[in-house]
Amino acid sequence: MMATYNGEKYIQDQIKSLQNQTFINWELYISDDNSTDKTVSIIKNLQKKDSRIKKIINNNSQYHGAYANYFNIMYYVKKYCKPYDYYFYCDQDDVWLKDKIQKEVIALIQLEKKYTSSVPAFVYCDLELCNSKCVPINHKMSNHIITQFVYNPYNTFFKEQYVWGTSMAHNFTLWNLMYIEMPEKVKNWVSHDGYVSRYAAVYGKITYINEPLILYRRTGNNVSDVPGKYNILKQKILKLPSVVNNAANVYWDTLYFAYHVPHENKVIRDIKNCFIDPIHSFKYMKKYHILKKSSFFGKLSTKVILYTRIYKYTNLFKVEKYTK
Repeated sequence: MMATYNGEKYIQDQIKSLQNQTFINWELYISDDNSTDKTVSIIKNLQKKDSRIKKIINNNSQYHGAYANYFNIMYYVKKYCKPYDYYFYCDQDDVWLKDKIQKEVIALIQLEKKYTSSVPAFVYCDLELCNSKCVPINHKMSNHIITQFVYNPYNTFFKEQYVWGTSMAHNFTLWNLMYIEMPEKVKNWVSHDGYVSRYAAVYGKITYINEPLILYRRTGNNVSDVPGKYNILKQKILKLPSVVNNAANVYWDTLYFAYHVPHENKVIRDIKNCFIDPIHSFKYMKKYHILKKSSFFGKLSTKVILYTRIYKYTNLFKVEKYTK
């Protein structure tokens, strides 16, 4: 599944990297967010020569942006397409190494052999950062991650865990669990990669491929950023409004997820209670070792924002007023 918008500079490189995969039995579905350049015509020309490019749909909702556009294609695939063994998410401006799909499929198969295919299985990989011309800059995304998602997936409910959508894949069992709404319902508030990875955290078995399988192009216009290394005081004090807003976005994703799961368990009940009772928040963070390896200021900012509930005063919560 791919979301596109004004990607004429890079879309052909990405689709060609799919066509060059060692694993050839794939099909591609695309949602375009009303591009005004040649993105769609480029895809249609490629489609004429490759029947695996199955469908190009428009995001005709009133909500636009990467999040809404991804939910548009996810909703389409969920409602109208046959079940697939494995699901991948593809950005328009990256390049996948030729064995990316194959290695992730093998990793998922190994999880299914170990736990049976009835268990939700999830895999993600490292990324190689590169410039706008897709020339690697000898720097991996893993260099920026304090605690990998696979080692404590519960962190994802309170802090961005940076499981980039383009790096992840999962089996049908996980897909079948997911509640997918159209953009008119989700709007542009819930990130698709955060949403999918939360299902993996609660219900799935997770594995990580500790090697870059993607050239992660930094164009200056990317929706997802690279975790930065900032002066602690500048980040946590001078940029406090930004920190609070970022936390609010994460909490919104978490609440949306927690109230749309197919069945509730102890973890889901704990998550819901964290946003009702500050005391429970403290217990949860201790019980699940939340941000155990984070810096003192990283832990402090998260706890202050969560315990004081100041995230509720951000524009997101003021405008949307979260409901089930």
